[in-house]
Formats: sequence, C-alpha cells, structure tokens
Amino acid sequence: MKQLVFFTFLPAFLLACGESDPPSSNGSSGTGATGGSSAAGGTAGATTGGSGGSGGAGAGTGGTAAGTGGTSAGTGGTAAGTGGSSGAAGGSMCASTVVVQAPSNYTFASNISLTPVTIGPNNPEVTFDWSGLTTDFVGQTTSPTADIDSVSVIIFSLTLAEFEEHLNADDDMLGMFNQGALQLITNNTLTASAMADFGVPGTPENTYRTSPDVQEAIDDYLDPMQTDPAEHTFVVMPSEGDVPGSGSRMVQVFTVDPTSTNDMVMIPSSMKVAPGSNGHTGGTEGPAMTVTYDVDLEALTPIAVPAATPAITIDWRQLMTNGLGRPWISRSLNRALVGRYTQSLTELEDQFLDLETLSEDIYSIDIPSDDPISLAGAVSEAGVPFPGVDGDGVWVLALFCDPDYCGNPAPWYLTILEPCP
Repeated sequence: MKQLVFFTFLPAFLLACGESDPPSSNGSSGTGATGGSSAAGGTAGATTGGSGGSGGAGAGTGGTAAGTGGTSAGTGGTAAGTGGSSGAAGGSMCASTVVVQAPSNYTFASNISLTPVTIGPNNPEVTFDWSGLTTDFVGQTTSPTADIDSVSVIIFSLTLAEFEEHLNADDDMLGMFNQGALQLITNNTLTASAMADFGVPGTPENTYRTSPDVQEAIDDYLDPMQTDPAEHTFVVMPSEGDVPGSGSRMVQVFTVDPTSTNDMVMIPSSMKVAPGSNGHTGGTEGPAMTVTYDVDLEALTPIAVPAATPAITIDWRQLMTNGLGRPWISRSLNRALVGRYTQSLTELEDQFLDLETLSEDIYSIDIPSDDPISLAGAVSEAGVPFPGVDGDGVWVLALFCDPDYCGNPAPWYLTILEPCP
C-alpha cells in the first residue's frame, strides 16, 4: 500500500496544544525591591508598603497583601512574589497591573458526537457537496462559497467510537492515527467536488487523475480488501482559510461499506438548540455533528481595575490550569479580547457560542509571547481603541489559545472586569 504524504494537521477544535516548556516560576526572580522612598508598591499592589524597604526575594517586604514590590516598586520580580501587583489571588485589590489566578477564571466543558454516512467501495469519484452548509458546527451563519476556502479529507486508523473518544479527550493523540490526507482549494466558487480532484496538501496538482502515487493510495484506502472499513474512519472538513486543518466549519465522518452504492457525501448544517433543552447550558444539533457545552461565569471572582483606564496590564504566568480543566501550556496564547455586554451573566452563558458577535464594543489584541500585555493596544474591528472599563454593562476579558495548535475554540481564560468602587 502506498500512503499519501503524512499529514499531521487537524481542524482547530480537534487539535490539542503542543507541549512546550513549562510555565515560568511564580515570581521568584529578582532580588526584591530596594524601595527607596517611592513606595509605589503601596498603591499598585500592597497596603503595607510604607516608605520602601529592603526588598527580599521576589517583591520587597510588603507582607501578605501582595508584596510591596511587584512590577511597580523597583526590581522586585517579574511576577511580584506571591501576590502580584494587583493582589490577584481573588481580584479584590484595584490596580492597573493584574496578575490573574485561578479563582477569577470561568469553567467550560463540551462534548462532540458525530454521525457517519457510508459510501460504496472502490469509487474515487465519490462526491462531497457542501452547498447546504449555511450554518457551521457552532451555529454561525456560513456561506458555502465566501466562507469555504478549502476542504480537507483525512483517513484515521480508528473506529468512529475511538475517534470521538480522542476528540473529546483532547489528548493530543489523533495525529498518531492519521494515515493521510487530501485537500481541495475551492477558490470560493466550488460547492462540490469528486475525491479524484482533491490534491495532496502543498502540492494540489498531485491528484488521483494526475499522480500514480496518489491514485494507488486512494485505491487502497477505498478498497475494503486493503483497508479494513471497521478500523478506519474518513473525515471531510470544509474550512475557512487554506492552511490544512485550520478553520474547520463542519466535520462529516464517513466509512466504506462494501454493500453500499452511495456515491455522494452531503455536508449539512448544524442549528443551535434552546438553552437547557438538552440538559446542558447550550449547544448545536445537526445530521453530521452535535455539540453540547456547559459554562459557568457566575462562580468566578471578578477582577477590580481602575475605571476608564486602557493601560491595564494582564499577566497570566501564574495560571497552572485553563478554564477547560487542562494544564496550562506556556507560549500557547495568541489573542486577548475585552468587550462590554448588555446581557446578564446567565444570558451570556446561554449565548456563549456567540460571545464574539453579541456586542459591537469588542476590542482585541494579539499576544506575541508569554510576556504580560497592556490592553491599551486593544482595538475594535473598526480600529477604535479600548477606552477602559466603566460601570455600564458587563465587561469580559478572554484569553485565547492559538487555533492552529489548540483543541477547543473556547477561551483558556475568561473573567469579568469591574471598575474599582
């Protein structure tokens, strides 16, 4: 059997974040603040700052409130000892530098189930049709042409049950079972195509019709005598963007059935379900894919920050677990979002899949590294700078993992920002 070029990318919500170096230690660097007479740490993170002090290992002599040093008083460690410059263990202190910790984070859990279709054997002319994909797997409006830049087909050496198990476990193991892939560039015009016209990712000219190697591989995969249908699952994914496996808008699984004559795989839409109707906070249902989720925003401890202050610095380096209950992996974030909502927390939970479209007052900023970022650089889609928070509505801060690496589009960290009383 000749295999297709091995393909390790998976759609954004299928991926688990790649392992990296562990997060840096929590504020142990530096020799402490020499203090002097500034006592800046008193207002930015400690109530016991006094007139400076002798520093100490991490952040000065500020006691348990948050350390007199922090990032505002001399050289007292990048993470401000055990408290951080905002005293962020519970978010009750008021400071423009926020060292976020677990009590301020939300919780999120989701589950995906897939419904397969069967196709007949030995038929490279099997056609994939995504013309009916008008809402994606999270219920967002989708154009089958304008929003679908590419379509990928991947074969896994897994049963459907095994594929779903790894998918929902987000265990970074699906790539181990990836047997090969094909990709079609749609040019935003195609809404259907035969497998024989799909090419190898990176070399789209190599198709079943043009390459003997691709022809041999596809013939083997579609032949029940060569590839056991009971042990293999095909996945087809229309996607936004042409990076293989990134930006998936729907997943349809299919298998080869020696008794089937079907030569068409229709890729349908999913629709949102009413909050609580499926026993969960919310989700979507569809012929191909069903998603349920549970989210809790009300149990978190909000963070108090100065009102009307755009220059709020966010430091997440003390977090060890993300909101999905999985280990925090360093250098995985790529974007921060802060937005104002008129909805209540319960309404935001019910409409969580629409978080980025519920309000026009949303500001985002790229995260290039694990260094703390200032929200002063956040802008709206129209280029309007973030004005700082006020007492009007609910202000949400969310940190997202890079979708090219991470297994779930839900934020890794999400909290509520409130103006200081």
